[in-house]
Amino acid sequence: MQTISPRTTTLKSYLPDDWPLLMSAFSAAYGIGLLSLLSLPFLIGTAMASFSLNEAQAGLLGTVEFASVMVISLIVAPLMGKLDRRKLAYTGALVALLANVLSIFTPSYYLLLLVRIIAGIGAGMVMACGNATVSNAKDPERFAGHMSVLAVFLMIFIMFVFSRVSEAWGLAGIYSAISMTIIFMGLFLRNMPRHALQKGETSDTPTNLKHTALKITGLLMLGAFFAFSLRDTMAWAFVERIGVEAGFTGEQVGNLLSIQAMSGLIGPIIATIIGSRFGLKWPIMAGIFVSGLATYLVSASTDSKLLYIVGVMLMPGSYFYTLAYLTSLAAELDEQGRIVAASGSALMAGIALGPAIGGGLIVSGGGYGMVGIAIIACALMTLIFVLVPMRSVQKKYLICRATQEDLNLSVESAAS
Repeated sequence: MQTISPRTTTLKSYLPDDWPLLMSAFSAAYGIGLLSLLSLPFLIGTAMASFSLNEAQAGLLGTVEFASVMVISLIVAPLMGKLDRRKLAYTGALVALLANVLSIFTPSYYLLLLVRIIAGIGAGMVMACGNATVSNAKDPERFAGHMSVLAVFLMIFIMFVFSRVSEAWGLAGIYSAISMTIIFMGLFLRNMPRHALQKGETSDTPTNLKHTALKITGLLMLGAFFAFSLRDTMAWAFVERIGVEAGFTGEQVGNLLSIQAMSGLIGPIIATIIGSRFGLKWPIMAGIFVSGLATYLVSASTDSKLLYIVGVMLMPGSYFYTLAYLTSLAAELDEQGRIVAASGSALMAGIALGPAIGGGLIVSGGGYGMVGIAIIACALMTLIFVLVPMRSVQKKYLICRATQEDLNLSVESAAS
């Protein structure tokens, strides 16, 4: 008999049990779906220089793309149980690739706006497929945590490489780098499952009641994703400006953000180690609290370098940690992956509106203090929205356990 040391067993338990599935989901959801978002700081700066744009015009390039991602995700999500996800992901990747290649040679700002809408459509299709694939995992909590770890590595790569590409080749260089990244990530889509797992029903609840409950919990879950993303981007959009007001130079802020990306590994690693050992309730509540605290500290740090450093360093880790658990909660709610597929659109809605709302609060005279109040409100909204979905998943677990106990009793009775 072969013996395995406890150390080896423990280490193996922390690693992914299905690398092909993980890489296909990560490449779709993050490597293609959120690639433009991760590249946004460099896209904004180079677009302003290339087309002589102001901040509002440059920001519109991101807004129209993220809005199209949101819309297409909402359209595709309800069909996740029927569509061939692999074909849809490849189609979306091709659309996104062609749009980014076309962006390299686009000479007009207004034409570029149109092309970015098309790029968003492609990215939204791929991202919906990637998010839905989480529901195919044996352990959605650990699976989403592993995805977040890979996402942080991607973020570090983008921060290091894209900054140098933008300095050397400008906007065309950024879109070229995005195109090459899409090609590379597309290689892993061949391992994406075509359809959702078919699992047996564990409840005698009437079908119409289950659909009604699913709609309610699904809408609340999407509301949680929206409030979570809105809170984060209201601070992230102005993190550089706040750092300068706190007394840092622009170069110092840039260096700090590079270190911040590396510290982001801590959150998803913790999520991967914890998994579902303590259920979903307490890890999610802790994530919402810490991520809310981090963004609030950033908004309140215009006069304190220490508060700024603490807040900035906490932001990425707490964000990816909480996002991993929210994604796994959405996957547990619907085994066909429709809710988790639509989560991308809810995130994008918050990403698109966060800078506009935060900027409006600042310009209106409320300053960063008003942004801090809005951040607290969004954190509370996120917590309220997840209460019903968490209760629904807990009830589902109890039903499954009762069914298993009944089955065990039946087997014991038959044996006796």
